[in-house]
Amino acid sequence: MTDTFEESALADPNGTHSFRDVVESFTGRLTGSDRALVSWILNNTEGAVYLSSAELAARAEVHASTVVRLARKLGYEGFPAMREHVRKDASTVGPSTYQQKLHRIETGSNLAALVESEIAALSAVTKSVTQDQIDAAADMLVRAGVVHIVGRGSAAPLTAHLDRRLRRSGFRTEVALNLQWRDLAEHAVGLRAGDAVVIFAFQAPASLPVGYEALIDHAGRVGAKSLVIADATGPTLRPRPDLLLSVSRPDEGGMQLRTGPLLVTEALAMTLAHLDPERAIEGLEALEELRRNGPAPGDER
Repeated sequence: MTDTFEESALADPNGTHSFRDVVESFTGRLTGSDRALVSWILNNTEGAVYLSSAELAARAEVHASTVVRLARKLGYEGFPAMREHVRKDASTVGPSTYQQKLHRIETGSNLAALVESEIAALSAVTKSVTQDQIDAAADMLVRAGVVHIVGRGSAAPLTAHLDRRLRRSGFRTEVALNLQWRDLAEHAVGLRAGDAVVIFAFQAPASLPVGYEALIDHAGRVGAKSLVIADATGPTLRPRPDLLLSVSRPDEGGMQLRTGPLLVTEALAMTLAHLDPERAIEGLEALEELRRNGPAPGDER
């Protein structure tokens, strides 16, 4: 079967759609190298426009031929057309400014590099995710019977954070953390119509839940909704979830901090509290009552 678009006009550098739109609308198969290349471009949009195909391949750690094949696969006439489309997505940062940023990170102290990196990561959030998307995700979860949260590897802190925030607001949750497929499948059996499954999926192979495809397909069959919170690998995930909150950061390959996704997760929890304040207040009151009636400090066993 040939690789196709939902709309072939998306791969038009002069059109209104972004490169990200092109990737999300692509219905063909993306290889592991394709996904690595797409993720690098989405995380480094400003820098990608100044690279040749060979330089881009080297930065993304893929074979040089992958760049040309991906461009044609996505419907572009060639790599120059794809790069021109990416150029239109890039913010107005000149090559000298971009090189200065790289130089500061490469030659500065670890602390300075980390601060610079996190500032860039936070700045990228509003370019990747809108409040409308957060609202849609919150509306999905507030209607759910049970919220199933799935994560692996570096997604563990976010999985625990979302679970805690939801439980404090009176939501019923089920957590599947760092499970192999056999054990995750046992959890998935409990999905029911009207439930929701939240999956954290990141570029690092250990962070993508084993059996992702089967889990999304099963959720759709039983009538449960699916939400994925991801980094720039999000647009390449197949099958697509019902909703995707995908956050890019300029140095995803080097930094494994999940500052952007954590911010999005917290914004989602705050929006949920605003959508159903009575439920949130009841949850907090029940929590405080349990704490008051529990053992005194020092008596816990």
